Amino acid sequence: MTSLQDRDTVIRLIGGYMVSDAIRAAVHLAVFTHLDTTPGMRLEELAARTRAPADHLDRVLNLLRYAGLIEQRESGLHNTRLGTVLVPGKPGSLAAFAENFTSPLFQRAWDHLETSTLTGEAGFDREYHQPVYDYLSQDTGANTLFNQAMQEEATATAESAAALISIGEDETVVDIGGGDGTFLTTVLQTAPTATGIVFDSPAGIAAAENVIARAGLTERCASIAGDFFAAIPPDGTTYIIKSVLQDWDDEHALALLSTCKEQIPDGARLIIIGNFLPDVYTDEAAVGYLTDVCMLVISGGRERTLADLTALLDRAGFNTAELRHQRLGPLTAVELGPRR
Repeated sequence: MTSLQDRDTVIRLIGGYMVSDAIRAAVHLAVFTHLDTTPGMRLEELAARTRAPADHLDRVLNLLRYAGLIEQRESGLHNTRLGTVLVPGKPGSLAAFAENFTSPLFQRAWDHLETSTLTGEAGFDREYHQPVYDYLSQDTGANTLFNQAMQEEATATAESAAALISIGEDETVVDIGGGDGTFLTTVLQTAPTATGIVFDSPAGIAAAENVIARAGLTERCASIAGDFFAAIPPDGTTYIIKSVLQDWDDEHALALLSTCKEQIPDGARLIIIGNFLPDVYTDEAAVGYLTDVCMLVISGGRERTLADLTALLDRAGFNTAELRHQRLGPLTAVELGPRR
């Protein structure tokens, strides 16, 4: 007979979406922000701040306590270390990331996980009858939130990723699929004579000019809109693809890499940066397995092992015998072309 403890464990797993929804509600109600600005707040005061009845709010707070995001001390309610990660504007915040990926827009795509598993069709495509990036290009609000979520992710990894590469004097760095420029501006801060180009779709670079300006790099960095499956800027010395290939299935990933092989100038190099899955399952790669299935549902993409990437590079015509790998924490940089 199944033990009650095992049943409780499975019930907690089934209820995972309830915790996600509680996080989204708490972010919307600014629970984590209120507890950050006023630690030790009493339930009644927090209820007044959020305009939620204290009884209802307390029931949601119980889920957040269970999730390890807030705690009750003698002095009152406090964010835990994990809860602080959900305070908007804090270094390392995932508030927009949480709001984006728990939103009804994306949750409805997950309703089609079974179909995605059987067919490989993105659940988002099935729900909305168009790919996610086409949808975002038409919905300014959704695109803004998505870009904010991507900026949080890019900010969290930018310094570590930048440390994986060395940029020489007077280089031109092209960040393919570079979004709002968060990563490229970090790279250029380490190379005071280099210039850069953020290259992405019009929706992808919507906030890039502001990010570049805030970094004080308007004289050295530009943003260019285009379709990286068709063409990439021609004048770079280093081309970077960071956390982009995972968004696409093998057919599209191969198309992007083939464009790079055909159009990257002689003497330039290509660097691919990402969180690659291990060849054999390990619990330590849990976040990678989560994002892998997320890619299946949202865009039809996938996380890959280094062997998977090497196979795609071979098919695109690159000389993979000259691949160079460098790893820092969960990130790995794969470099092809002249070493500088």
